[in-house]
Amino acid sequence: MDFSMIGFTAFDFCLMLACTVGGVFGSIAQAILSIIRHDGPPRSLDEMRIAPLDVQEVRGLWLGMRLFVGGLLGFVFALYFIGMLEPSASTFARIWALSFVVGFAAPKIWALKGERLVSRLESEERGV
Repeated sequence: MDFSMIGFTAFDFCLMLACTVGGVFGSIAQAILSIIRHDGPPRSLDEMRIAPLDVQEVRGLWLGMRLFVGGLLGFVFALYFIGMLEPSASTFARIWALSFVVGFAAPKIWALKGERLVSRLESEERGV
């Protein structure tokens, strides 16, 4: 598929792909940090337990959805910069690094955007 037909450069395409992957990686980091002990590794087998299969299945579904949300937000984040940036390695690296942060905070960002949209719609409805 030739994206140059609609104005995308190779830099734009790479940015969209990299930010999607960065969002997924940020989501993985957030998921790991949400389940590990922050005061150090397990010190005994009693502290490390394997979850029952039904819990593992639900966690797998949660993780899949979490990664999807992070990747989607990373992609949307990249779309904000399409055509606006000077194609250089440093620009690419900065935007890509930010996509990791966006993926890390993805659920909170979506919730905030949703709350703002609802409040705006409610205020427009009252104004009518």
